[in-house]
Amino acid sequence: MSFIHERRTRNSRLLSRNTIINLLRFFWVILVIWCEFGVFFYSLSDCKWPDKELKEAGSTEKPTRVLLISDPQLPNPRRSGISWFGYSASSTRYLRKGWSVVTRLHPHAVVWLGDVLASGRYVTSEDEYENYVDEFKGIFSTDKSVPNYFVPGNRDVGLGESSTFSKNSRKYFTEYFGPLNQEVNLAGHRLLFIDAPGLVDEDYRRHGMGKQYETWTPAVGGPIEFIASVAIKASSSPIILFSHIPLSRPASTSCGPLREQGSIRASAGHGYQNMLGKQTTRFVLHTLHPAVVFSGDNRDYCNITHQLRSTDANILAKTTVREVTVKSFSPSRHIRRPGFQLLSLVHPDSAVSPHGPTFADAHCLLPDTFRIFSSIYVPALVLTAIALLYFNISPDRHHRRSSTLSPVSVSRSRPGSPPPGPESAIWSNWSPRRSNGPTTPSTALPPSLRVSSAKEIFTFRALSSSSTPGSPLDSPLLSPIPLFHAGHEDEMNPVHYPSQHHNDNIWPSGEDTHEAPSFLPSPSAHRSERKWSSWSWSWSFVFRERRRRVTIALPTWGEMRRFGASLNNDSTSRGKRRGMVWRLAGDSMSVALPAVVTWALIGWLFF
Repeated sequence: MSFIHERRTRNSRLLSRNTIINLLRFFWVILVIWCEFGVFFYSLSDCKWPDKELKEAGSTEKPTRVLLISDPQLPNPRRSGISWFGYSASSTRYLRKGWSVVTRLHPHAVVWLGDVLASGRYVTSEDEYENYVDEFKGIFSTDKSVPNYFVPGNRDVGLGESSTFSKNSRKYFTEYFGPLNQEVNLAGHRLLFIDAPGLVDEDYRRHGMGKQYETWTPAVGGPIEFIASVAIKASSSPIILFSHIPLSRPASTSCGPLREQGSIRASAGHGYQNMLGKQTTRFVLHTLHPAVVFSGDNRDYCNITHQLRSTDANILAKTTVREVTVKSFSPSRHIRRPGFQLLSLVHPDSAVSPHGPTFADAHCLLPDTFRIFSSIYVPALVLTAIALLYFNISPDRHHRRSSTLSPVSVSRSRPGSPPPGPESAIWSNWSPRRSNGPTTPSTALPPSLRVSSAKEIFTFRALSSSSTPGSPLDSPLLSPIPLFHAGHEDEMNPVHYPSQHHNDNIWPSGEDTHEAPSFLPSPSAHRSERKWSSWSWSWSFVFRERRRRVTIALPTWGEMRRFGASLNNDSTSRGKRRGMVWRLAGDSMSVALPAVVTWALIGWLFF
C-alpha cells in the first residue's frame, strides 16, 4: 500500500499546478524565440544560390553572386513616430531580422531596386536626410568589400509634380546613394541602372509635345540620353537591365505560379505609376536588347516574357526578353510573404557554347507574419487559457474527490468481486455476501459524506431476526445503497429500497419529512451526463506495464449550470470566485512575464 501511495504522490507531483505553469513558461519562451527569429532561418533553409544551373551548363568558373533587394521602404523615425508597438516599429524589426539572416548568404554585390526610403521624397532638410540614411545603413550594414548599387524609386526621388515633394530629393539621393543612371561591369556583364521615375516624367513631356522618341531631344543627364549613349557603345557583353518600375505588358499577362494573386495592371496616381508606357517599353527593349530585366515597385513576384519584333535586324537571334519583378523585402498588406532574388553570373568567355547561359536567378521568401500570428500564437494562447482555467477552476473538485477516498482504508478484493465504485471506497470494503469476519471501515467517513442522523435516511435491517457477522445492522453508513441515487435502478435491485407507497411523507423511521434525502449520483449518472459533453479527446498508452488513459473533455452543461449556481449562493462562494479570478490572473501574468521579457530582448536586439 505504501508503494501505491508513493507512486500516486509522485504522479500527482508530475501533474501538479506548479509543474504545469513552469512547463507553460518554458513553452512560451521557446515559442517566442522561434516565431520572432527562428522562422527566418527556417524560411531560408531551401534558399540557395542558383550556381548549380550554370555548372550543369558546363561552366567551370566560380559564379559571382548578386543579391537583389526591392522596396525595403525603411520608415523615417522622425516622421512615422516609431514606437515598440507601432506598425513602423514592427516593419523596422522585420527588416533587421530579415537582413541579419539574408547576409549569411554572403553575396559579392547587392543591388537595391528602388524605394529604399519610405519617405525620402518628403525630406527637405539635408540633416534629416543624413540621419535617415544613417538609419538605413545601420540596419542594412554590409562588409566594406561588398559593393552596393542603388536604383531610384518613386518614394526616393518622387514622380510627377507635387508641392509636398522635396525639390532636393534627387540631389540628396545622388549624394548619399549614387548616380541616378549608371552602368557597372560585373563578371563580363553590363549592369544598367536607370532612373525609371525620371523616365516616366520625361515621357509625359515628350507625349505632351506630340513627339516620337526618334525626334525627341533628350534632357541633359536624363534617362533617355543615358539609354541612347549605352546603345552607341559597341560591346558583345550581355546587358542586364534594372528598373524600379516594371515594363508595359497586356493586362491579361500571367505572372506565373509564384505570384500570390492577380497580375500587374496599368494604373497611375499621385506620385506613382504601375508600369512604363507602351512606347517607352518598346524604346527601351529595342534600344538596349537586354538579356534579362529586373524590376520592383509592385511588391509581388512576377515572371513574364516580352515578345520582340523579329523583323528588326539587330535582334534576329533574340525575339524574347524575360522580366522578373522582385518581391518586396518589407512586409506589406498586398502580400503575405516578402522575398528577394538571387542572381549568379559567370563570365561569357567561360561558357562552353556561345549561346550557353551566363546567368541564373532564384526566388526566395521570408516568413509570413500574419500566418505566424493566426496559426501559432492564437492557438497557443487558446490552449494556454484552457489549461490555466482548468487548473484554477477544478482544484476544489479534485480536493473533494481525494478527500472522499483518503480516510477509508482500501483492502484487496477477492477474485471475482466487483470493482471499487468511483464515488466511495466503501463499495470495495463491504459486500452483501457473508464474510469470515468484520470488514467495516476502520475509520470514520469524512464530514462531506456524513448525515445528521441515520434515521433521516432509513434503517436497513436484514431479512432474518438475528444478524450474522459482517452484515450491517442499523448503520446505513456501512451500506453503499445510500450513496447512490434511488432513481437509478440499473445499479441495484429495487426490492432493496424502502417502500414509500404507504405514505409519501412518512419514512420508515416514523418521522414526518417533506424533503427527500440527498443521494450522491451513481457512476451511471456521470456517464450519462458526460455524453452531453460537446468535445472530448482520449489517449491510451502503456506505461510501466500498465495500460493508462488520459481524457480531456469540455465541461458538460450540468457542470456549467452547477458552477454558475454556486457563484451566486453566498458570501463564501463569492469569496471563492474572487480568489479564483485573482489566482487565474496571477498564473496568467506568471506565464506571460518570461515570454514578454524574451520578446522585449529580441526587439531590443533588432531595433
